[in-house]
Formats: sequence, C-alpha cells, structure tokens
Amino acid sequence: MPVSSGTMVKSFVSAIDFLDQRDIDPNIYDQSRDRAFTDIMKIVNRTKPAKMFFYNNFVNNDVYEVATISAVTTTGAVTVVFTITGGAYLFPRVGDLIKTSNTSNVGKQALVTIVDTTTTAGSAIITAKSVDNTNFAVVVNDRVQFGSNAFSEQSGAPTNRRYGLTKYYNNIQIFREVDEISDVQKVAKIEVNVGGDYHILPYQTVQKVIKLNGDISVQMLAGTQSTTGFTNASPFATTPVLTGSNGLPIQTTGGLDWYVTNYGISDSATTLGTFGFVELDEIIDNFIANKAPTDMMVFMGSRAYRLISKFLKQLGSSSVDSRRLNVDGKDFDFNVEHLSYGGYEFDFCHVPIFDHPQLFSATLVADVNGSLYFVPKDQVDTVDNGRQPRMQIRYTPTPFMGSAANKSSNGMITEWRTGALAEIPTSSTMQLHTDWETAQGLECLAVKHFQKFRVI
Repeated sequence: MPVSSGTMVKSFVSAIDFLDQRDIDPNIYDQSRDRAFTDIMKIVNRTKPAKMFFYNNFVNNDVYEVATISAVTTTGAVTVVFTITGGAYLFPRVGDLIKTSNTSNVGKQALVTIVDTTTTAGSAIITAKSVDNTNFAVVVNDRVQFGSNAFSEQSGAPTNRRYGLTKYYNNIQIFREVDEISDVQKVAKIEVNVGGDYHILPYQTVQKVIKLNGDISVQMLAGTQSTTGFTNASPFATTPVLTGSNGLPIQTTGGLDWYVTNYGISDSATTLGTFGFVELDEIIDNFIANKAPTDMMVFMGSRAYRLISKFLKQLGSSSVDSRRLNVDGKDFDFNVEHLSYGGYEFDFCHVPIFDHPQLFSATLVADVNGSLYFVPKDQVDTVDNGRQPRMQIRYTPTPFMGSAANKSSNGMITEWRTGALAEIPTSSTMQLHTDWETAQGLECLAVKHFQKFRVI
C-alpha cells in the first residue's frame, strides 16, 4: 500500500500529479501542406519593377502573310488572274514571287505583275505570270504565299509596305492580408509551439503569410484581367466595373492561363483522357504554325502528368530521360521528364499547385487541372538584339517612405504593425494589428509561342 492511515508517500503523489497531465506533442504538423502548393513563384523566379499600375509590351507583326483565293478570272495559263480578300489583301505588290497550295503547281513559281486594289473595296485582283513559261493553276480556296521578289534591271522602287505592332498590356494587382491579436491572446501560453514560442502569434503569422503567397500564386496562374482599373480615363466620373467598399476601383492581373487562352495557342485532345503520338504531333504542328522555339518547359498537375508518364514509359530510353529543370543555365528545384521528339525538346514538370483540392481540383477548375502549359525556355529576342525573360513578375515599389521600427519590407511585400502592442505604440487599443501589402502582376512576352493543351 502506498498510503497508510493518515500517511502520504510523497514520491508516489508526484507520480499521480504526472498522470493527471495531458500528453501533448507541442509541435504543429503541416497537414494542410498549403506551403507546398504555392510554388508558381519558383518557376517564374524573375521580377522587374513597374513604373505604373499597368504595363505594356509590343510585339512585331509577321513579315510574311498568306492569302486565300476567293475568286478566279483566268487559270491554267501562263498568266493567271485571281482575287484575294480578307486581312492579307493589301500585302501583295508587283514584283512578288508566289507559290500556291495547288498540287498542279508543284515546283512552280509565278511573278506578280499587276495588283489592283481599287476596283473592288476590300479585295485585290492579282495578275501573275509563270516564271518558267508553263501553265499555272489557281482555284478558289487555294492558299498563296508571297515568298520572294524579283525585279528588272534599272527597276523602280517597289511599293512601300508598313508593318504594324501589336500591343499587350496587363494590370498590377494589389494583394493584402491582415492579422489582429489582443493583449490577452498575445501573452497567453498555448500548448503548441512555432519555433519554440508557445504563443498563438507566430502560428497565425506563418499561416497568414502562406495564404498571401498562395493568393499571389493562384492569380499568377489562373487570374483574369479586369476590364477597368486604376487608370480609367475618368475614374471618378465613370463607375468602374470593380470597386472596393470605398467606391474606388479595383483591378486584377491576368495569369498564365489568361495569357495563353486569349493570345496564345489553346487546343485539346480530340478524346480527353488519351495522349499519344497523334496529340504530340498536333502540339508540334501548332508550334510550327506559330514559329515557336523548339525547347519547351511543360507545366501540369498530377492527373495530366500521369497520362504523360504512361506515354513516356512506352518510349525508348534514347528519347526520354529524367533531369532537373534548367532555364537559362539555372537549375530549379523541380525534377522533370525530358523528351526529344520531332526536333523539339520538352521538359515535363509536375507543379503541385495544379493539384490543390481547394483551388484547382478536377471538380473545381477542370480545364486548368487537366491541361499542359507549354512555355519556351529561352529568352525572347528584341528586334534590336536585346533579350527579355518569357515570364516575369512585375511589381510597383512599396508606397511607404523611409524606415520605421514598425515596418519591414523585402522590396515587394511590406509588413507594418500598429496598435498599443506594436514596437512603437500607435494607439491606446490593447492589440497588435499586422498588415501585409504588395502590388504585383504577371508579364508574359511573345505569347503566341505559348500553348495550353488539355489532355484530361
């Protein structure tokens, strides 16, 4: 017996006290794994300051155009006459050498001798002569390329062509997050810890920062650009499409999916759930039609990646290997399966954010979850021999001036703390109020070379 009448064995009583305590592991385990999904920023990994809350880039137009024959006046002769309409009707000029898609013209060229754009509005009547004095055939719906030119001795100047520019723009979006904790919550101890600190504040801070970074990643991947924003011509006279509770405009940035869907190549497998050489050939043909580079990184979630992996496992090891993702000579923390095929190089990369069950699951955003996103690995050339990254995060500098004990910033995200519990108290309210703010947007260049291809 540990206890006799009126007598207590103290060592045994301390054991009783121990048994009354709860056995609690003080660590907080990352079951939600939201940090593991906010990784689109790792892929972009490039930033560039913006001077305004929107940014523009210009791309040059194609120097060649293809026309389609809409009517034929003369065919099957040395000299033919035909009509073209549509956007390319102003492109032909006297002296152009042409080829057509007509199989009767294999190995043949014709010289454009007359271009009449005045007889019928929106049309050009073309007269062309076979260069080898054989008959030249043209029929409606033949496609015509204007691939070269030829002129006589002491010739005059050809008709001047003007090439236009295409402008793309996107918005800077303001992202915010907040945390608020009272004096009691700040000092009260809890039974779990973050970094050895048994208070609720560190845990809340970590969660809020994860959420903020996640919000940014989601928008950079699948955000839609707003139609109005801070730069409306008359923001106070015209009601913006999106407004905050103060009545002032809100603007959103377009993400990778928005860029590719609107300005790039958007295609899908004929039968979702299948991927083979038919689909791969279609992807490459899409790139060839847009004169895209031949070295691509391909981003996707697990459902699409499993489909790709099954296909790759059937191929010989000479064309498939595993490696680290390398862009511009820099290795990224992503393992990829590399495929060489048809003169193209593909690095298939599984990106976990596509699998996030509360963001991009197959039942929420099926097209994003089930698509492959092809992005060229190179930098895009400028016409004056400069180079820029294909994808980069644009951001505006912090609006806060100077330095303060209550404020910190990494140049893109600013944190400031207010309330009576801040380093320097700013009010008499017994609380610590923490704000995070950043203004960012995604910029993609030469997007006609990007491709979204849905496979499942």
